[in-house]
Amino acid sequence: MRSDFPLHPGNPEAFPTVREFLAASGYSEEFLRSHFRIPSIHFLLYPYGLQAEYLNKKYEEGDSLPLFLTRLFIAGRTFERAILEEKLTPNVVSAMEQLGLLVPGDTSGLRCPATLYPALGVFVASDRGFRPEGPGYRGKDYVMSGTEHICRQFIAHISQAPCETFLDMGTGSGLAALLATKFSKQVWAVDITPRAVAYAGFNRLLNGAQNLTVLEGDLFAPVQGLSFDRISCNPPFEPPLKDGMIFSVGGEDGEAIIKRLITEIPPYLKPGGRLYCQVCGTDREGESFDERILSWLGEARSDLDAILFVRLILTPNEYAIQQMLGENQDSWKLQEWNMFYHKLKATQVVVGHLILQKRSSVRPTFAARRNFGPDTTQREIEWLLEWETQCAEPGFAERLLESRPKPGLGWELHVRHGLQDGKLVPLSYTFFTKYPFETNLHVAAWMAMLVSRCDGKATAADHYQFFASRMPLPKEEYLRALGALIGADFLRIDGSEPPASPEAAA
Repeated sequence: MRSDFPLHPGNPEAFPTVREFLAASGYSEEFLRSHFRIPSIHFLLYPYGLQAEYLNKKYEEGDSLPLFLTRLFIAGRTFERAILEEKLTPNVVSAMEQLGLLVPGDTSGLRCPATLYPALGVFVASDRGFRPEGPGYRGKDYVMSGTEHICRQFIAHISQAPCETFLDMGTGSGLAALLATKFSKQVWAVDITPRAVAYAGFNRLLNGAQNLTVLEGDLFAPVQGLSFDRISCNPPFEPPLKDGMIFSVGGEDGEAIIKRLITEIPPYLKPGGRLYCQVCGTDREGESFDERILSWLGEARSDLDAILFVRLILTPNEYAIQQMLGENQDSWKLQEWNMFYHKLKATQVVVGHLILQKRSSVRPTFAARRNFGPDTTQREIEWLLEWETQCAEPGFAERLLESRPKPGLGWELHVRHGLQDGKLVPLSYTFFTKYPFETNLHVAAWMAMLVSRCDGKATAADHYQFFASRMPLPKEEYLRALGALIGADFLRIDGSEPPASPEAAA
């Protein structure tokens, strides 16, 4: 553990006292969002400009115990011991001192050297980015809170289905690992920095997570010989043009650590096991990001399915401007960003979620790329994974032919017409939908006719006979087209419907 780590986990008897007090105090995300009228507590941890002025005013509106704890643990204010013992009781103050959650202030009183906040039903300590007196910790091994928007997106797209073994790679404060203890029998959390390991270990004890093991090391080195049902990772993926925080920079092209993770992961996934990974990379001239991911798998490609779920696509210039504004960089930096992407021959920057799945039976593997729609959640992601897995299983073609397809909900068919020999004729057919994923599917004329014929009464085999009697249509091509239409919810079959869409809910 680093000598400058601000907390002291060496007294385990003090943790239950602090944990029980916090659980009963009303210090919760619900309270923070309601009192400060904010969508996420991230805004409290990183206040800037006019927003900081607004939050400072809200800090003074009331004197409840949860608000007092917010002033102490998030705002970083210093209080005299007498006030702390009145609000928290002498026993709790003593326990917090033993854990390093209360230390002497700069001139008098006691303050919290880290931040301690409620997040998704657990309590998490992490580095303090600011203090009322000025900047907080600024080391390159700074440990983020896990409440940042991008971290919440990562956590929201990890399956919470019960499993035996779970690994959180690059755990940081340990938030994802703590949440995994609620649905996994045994959880491991790994990070390369001693400071992150110290925070994750402290948070393990603070939350009484007895089924969590925290280890220090580079990627899979600390868990050699183990394999997992589920692995989560929010790796560093920024280009080396930003300040080199360990949690952010992903190597010379921003993808180096993601590449290492994917290259090394095959033996660490059990059959049927999955990797849930937040990613940022580039589509490049002649090679898309998802194609490059598949190439990194090498020989393991025959054992692993891969789907890239794209949440955001920007031009390199748009992405560079966003990063510059976020870092308050000077305008001259834009040329450096653009030269960086020019050398990579990058056409667009892709942000999203990658899922790798190790097959559990003898079958072909599959790969796909889907774009998030406005209502896409983890439920739709899991549905698509299950559907694609079914399609790849032996014998599924026969079951699909026996099904009775019917139209899905909320889609449109766009037909482009043009003049040929003086007549207006259809030139192309494109199905469009925003649910479950945003999809533009360009199809042959017969596929558009297929959707129009599917009424839930005739079988898929009946429809195949109709088209095969009128045109050369290999059955394999027909089944691939049918599976694609169902996987985008242009068609449905009983038992394989996506989660209730907004149209169905309405």
